Amino acid sequence: MKYALVLVNIKGLGVKTFSYLIPDEMRSIIQIGQAVLVPFGRQGLINAFIVGFSDYLPGDFKAKKINRILDETPLFSLKYLKLLEWVANYYCTDFVTVLNAALPMKLIEKNAKVEFSVIYMKDEGEGLTKRQREILQALKERGKCSLIEFEEQVKTTRTTMKKLADAGFVKVSEEYIYRNPLAIFKDIKTEPLYELSGEQITAYEGIRSKLKSPNPILLHGVTASGKTEVYFKLIKDVIDSGRNVLFLAPEIALASQLTKRLARKFGIKDVAIWHSSISDGEKYDVWQRLYKNDSKILAGARSAVFAPLQNIGLIIIDEEHESAYKQTNPAPRYDARVVARRLAQFHQAPLLLGSATPDISTYYYAVNNNNLFEMKNRFNNSPLASPQVINMQEYGKAAYRGIISKPLQSEITETLARKQQVILLMNRRGYSTYTQCRSCGTVIECPDCSIPMIWHSSIKKLKCHYCNREMSFPDFCPACGSDALSTSGVGTQKIEAYIKELYPNVRTERIDSDILTRKNAHIELLNKFQKGEIDILVGTQMIAKGLDNPNVTLVGVLSADSGFSIPDFRASERGFQLLTQVAGRAGRGEFKGKVLFQTYNPDYYAFQSAKSQNYEKFFETEIKARQEFDYPPFSQIIRLILSSQNNFRAEKSAMEIALRLNTMTDKFGFSEYLETLGPTPCVIEKLHGFYRFQILIKNKLSQKGHDFVSKFLNKITLPKDIKLAIDVDPLDIL
Repeated sequence: MKYALVLVNIKGLGVKTFSYLIPDEMRSIIQIGQAVLVPFGRQGLINAFIVGFSDYLPGDFKAKKINRILDETPLFSLKYLKLLEWVANYYCTDFVTVLNAALPMKLIEKNAKVEFSVIYMKDEGEGLTKRQREILQALKERGKCSLIEFEEQVKTTRTTMKKLADAGFVKVSEEYIYRNPLAIFKDIKTEPLYELSGEQITAYEGIRSKLKSPNPILLHGVTASGKTEVYFKLIKDVIDSGRNVLFLAPEIALASQLTKRLARKFGIKDVAIWHSSISDGEKYDVWQRLYKNDSKILAGARSAVFAPLQNIGLIIIDEEHESAYKQTNPAPRYDARVVARRLAQFHQAPLLLGSATPDISTYYYAVNNNNLFEMKNRFNNSPLASPQVINMQEYGKAAYRGIISKPLQSEITETLARKQQVILLMNRRGYSTYTQCRSCGTVIECPDCSIPMIWHSSIKKLKCHYCNREMSFPDFCPACGSDALSTSGVGTQKIEAYIKELYPNVRTERIDSDILTRKNAHIELLNKFQKGEIDILVGTQMIAKGLDNPNVTLVGVLSADSGFSIPDFRASERGFQLLTQVAGRAGRGEFKGKVLFQTYNPDYYAFQSAKSQNYEKFFETEIKARQEFDYPPFSQIIRLILSSQNNFRAEKSAMEIALRLNTMTDKFGFSEYLETLGPTPCVIEKLHGFYRFQILIKNKLSQKGHDFVSKFLNKITLPKDIKLAIDVDPLDIL
């Protein structure tokens, strides 16, 4: 081929592809996935990736030559690009957007392919500046070290180091130093796998018999049934056969815990981790190890599904019901579970899904494909904790600060007296959930989003949890001018404060996304809890899964019915899953566990199913409602969101698109199978300053319907002031 299509990341232009002429000397060695250096206007030479080849130019211009290949080892393959192309088609977005999400794009700018070692040589000579002498002295004290690390510590630059090297004062050698994000687990010792028993053996053997099935396999096991040990036994089988394993967890905190357990069982050398909190340098190094097939097991959060793991023999998705596997913003709005299914097909590998509370659609398909395996008892035969319901209509008036009931206080006191630990769930972060004027009733909302601002006592600011806008507490009501403003509602910060008031001598900590800004903060906090250095852990839904602490014997849910009131067809399912999952954190060791649900609505069907820990009962009720209203798994939902800073313009555009779509479906006779709902204002009508209207499409034609809608959307052209967001398989309709 004469020309190479390269991917660049240009400030102001974003991620784009351009054609460059391949020099004759590169024709025999250039490959897709290689990092190259190309000329780009006034910016001079910049880093880029090869993503394709052609014999012609897509226009009448003269192509510039590729300057050089930075690394002959490709960072991705043609098969990898085909997977990304499928993602772009399925989620109705462009290929470059998917590339931008999948690849660690900052590496294009940095070209961090090697770190250098700097060795001090001599410290005398004429012509050195005072600063250069300081640098030489610092090198003398450190000896051999990483240049990247040295530059950061001494605040020097690569240019300065090059001048010193040219003058013979230092020696710079290209020595690769692997930046391993697992260095925090350096003291871990390898342990043998546990012997499976009872239901674990039955599940393991059943799954093995289905490993060649083209459909996903579901392991439905109650909390603490030992699903992870079944996973580990299957992983050992796969790596013993010479193939590799991708293991996904829904959140960074869980991925880190999982990686630690994998490192204990299989050794740090064969395990890698991938998520958004590891540094760019670490990502680059892990990426190279994966592409070179130097790691056998990759654990990570949803973005790990795009890491270039080779020779995949098994994909495991734990806690598969979690909404964290779906990226809602920005595009591509992909679901790691759906991408993993396609990835498994590419590698002809089985996909194993695990959960105590599976997604309704996952369970439905597993039953119909005969790919369901169940573990209904805990591995040590300890009983599941039976939740006790505290009706706050009865106990609310006497509750501490109106939120912590007397029965819950008594159980906390008794648990602490036994030197055992407590988990308290409040699935709202912040201190207070809204600020209201007592004179006129006005609620202080975010100026850019139609939701209340949340008071955060730690930063003394009102904060929007959608656009992160912050503002000081107002002195007067913006509507009536009154100073009678007060905060109401409860978040994790307030619960933490109340617990510290009630139990001043008890070690209480809070875990939510507000405190996880520092790298590895979640690991440190959960390690402290595991070691017994925290008595009461207050948190959001992130504490409802993955925690396996045998000394936790009490779980309290402070607003157990809050999740059921959200206007979304999945609200009941998510509420049930959250309560069931958090209840499973109690009594996982030798001590019996207790769970208390505080609620104002104790008779709701999903709440009753969660109370009895009965998934099958909940599924039977929920699947009937889904079938009656044609919700998944009986249809595919495609959500279109039209937004504009002008409310009228957004609504008009949404109405035009809905009308055109209905006209097209009528023309082709698809009206019965492609149902268009709306447009209607979104539940959150305004977000980031844009008014929003949505159209919901219920597709009952499977791939044929998806292709029809996709072609229709590709032909839409909108004015510049109108934005269209396409969300295939949305997890919420807010």
